[in-house]
Amino acid sequence: MNAIVLQTLDGSKHLGFILCALPPGDLEGDCLFSIVPDDAELFEDPNVQQLLVRRDQGESQLEVSEDTRTLTIRSHRLDDMFVHFDPLGHGQWGYIREGKQVPAGMARTMSG
Repeated sequence: MNAIVLQTLDGSKHLGFILCALPPGDLEGDCLFSIVPDDAELFEDPNVQQLLVRRDQGESQLEVSEDTRTLTIRSHRLDDMFVHFDPLGHGQWGYIREGKQVPAGMARTMSG
């Protein structure tokens, strides 16, 4: 997995990408955020604003679950973020708040 496409919760609008740097066979690496919403109004969305803060911080830590279907992303002083995929590479992304996963959008994988 080289990149993850981030979309709105209903999957109708593109928000940006998570670009992953994960050595083959490793379960830990780094990632960067590229946030380019389809619609300028999305810049006002609190979820997009948090993605922009992550982008501005530079690299975030990336941890992949043993089954490789769930990623946890840690950025300095922000809620942890999760991305969970089904076997076809489609999934959800969101934030971990008070120990619970709070969905914020749809996600899908891209490989190059």
